[in-house]
Amino acid sequence: MSTSTDTTAPQTRAAAARHGLTFGGVLRSEWIKLWTLMSTRILLLLTLLATVGVGTLTILVRFSILDQMAKSAREQGLEPSSGMLTESMPAGSGLDLYNLPNAGLQIGILIIGALAVLFMSSEYATGMIRSTMSAVPRRTPAFLAKAIILAVISYVITTVAGVATFFIAQPVFRGLGIDLDWSTEGVLYSVFTGGLYVAGVALIGLSLGTLLRNSAGAITVLVGIFFVLPIASSAATLIPGDFWKYVPQYIPSEAGGRFLSIGHIDAFIDPWQGGLIFLGYVLLFFIPALLVLKKRDV
Repeated sequence: MSTSTDTTAPQTRAAAARHGLTFGGVLRSEWIKLWTLMSTRILLLLTLLATVGVGTLTILVRFSILDQMAKSAREQGLEPSSGMLTESMPAGSGLDLYNLPNAGLQIGILIIGALAVLFMSSEYATGMIRSTMSAVPRRTPAFLAKAIILAVISYVITTVAGVATFFIAQPVFRGLGIDLDWSTEGVLYSVFTGGLYVAGVALIGLSLGTLLRNSAGAITVLVGIFFVLPIASSAATLIPGDFWKYVPQYIPSEAGGRFLSIGHIDAFIDPWQGGLIFLGYVLLFFIPALLVLKKRDV
């Protein structure tokens, strides 16, 4: 009995090799599994629309703030210039105009993150994971294929949403004499790094779905990391001591948010440091998930 059990995995791998199993084939299989679900298409469309929609609302709010500043200046007998208005929103204020492409990012990471969790956890719920791992007995290619697909989809959706949001912002702020274009410092950086940030969130979601095998639990943890933890860390700054003042900068959402910024700001980590810290968090979830998938019985 033990001999039969011990030889099952090698025989399965040999059979897979004889049938010409390649990583490209695994990638195509995982893509078909994801894309043929109508719910996937609906969620991705919802992500795009929601991200652009929230971004548009943010644009209108920032326009309203600048418009009020312009009116106040006129009441004081001053003629507001575009330079004066943009300088009134200093770096790090959260109202910078260059990062308008990422104005709706928070809603995007919530939906994409949930989709990433479901991409793995739903297979455990339906039992499909057994078929997947029987077809790909080494398991690593299947996990990496899922990761690549999610990262690419997340990046493309976020980038398209960022470009659309910026196109909406241009005519709005032109009414205040502020000409935003692609040569504006930080705009292109904001567009392309936003996609990287959301791709990282998707990989964390996939990892949580793999580690917990439970959709509700994994999504709850993901929401806790990116939406609840920032609030809790802000409360930590009330604790006496310099150490606690800097704690919020090092949580995933804040480090990732700093990665989306440009330039050095005193008392804050630099963008490249934020990027490395966020990458560290992605790997902190991704590597254990891969190891657990390889070792744990499905």
